[in-house]
Amino acid sequence: MVAHIGSVNSSSAFPHGADGSAGDPLAPPGSSGLSRTGHTVVAVCLGFILFFGCFNNLLVLFVFARFRSLWTPINVVLLNISASDMLVCVFGTPFSFASSLYGRWLLGQHGCEWYGFANSLF
Repeated sequence: MVAHIGSVNSSSAFPHGADGSAGDPLAPPGSSGLSRTGHTVVAVCLGFILFFGCFNNLLVLFVFARFRSLWTPINVVLLNISASDMLVCVFGTPFSFASSLYGRWLLGQHGCEWYGFANSLF
């Protein structure tokens, strides 16, 4: 005896994602889960991170450049971390900040790839 099992349309059988959310990962760009206020709060937080991250890391780089006696092996590791964080602040955070201001990703597929690459590299 042969039983034929038909296919199940997963979108109608399981309207929620695997984690229980109703969001579709392939939804159009304008269908964000955050409200306008939520995007503004995220933009303000990212603005603080951008400003203070750049300022503090520039300060660390300046102190290391000014005082050569700080160039011990462990401090050079800290200098490397500071330089890496500075690069993330310069090449990664502005994209997130601008996208949060407008409530959507602004730079398309290539910008998304650059954003992921820059944050992973630095």
